[in-house]
Amino acid sequence: MSCSLVLALDRAEGALLRVLGTIERRGWDVLAVNAASDAQAYTVNLTLGGSRDPEILCRQLQRLVDVQEVRLVGEA
Repeated sequence: MSCSLVLALDRAEGALLRVLGTIERRGWDVLAVNAASDAQAYTVNLTLGGSRDPEILCRQLQRLVDVQEVRLVGEA
């Protein structure tokens, strides 16, 4: 199963690294990453592969300090 997430992150040192580390520690494979930034935030589009519930991953990512928003945009 794969899913797609869109995240809004604070433009802080290590924010993207913390997100990717959390995703891998939760048992998901990162299949694709597309990131853009402006002066204050990152917008990250992720395609992930795994067999776990993506809603749980969204809640876990939302708890990270630099994460402003997490949206699940697609499941396959």
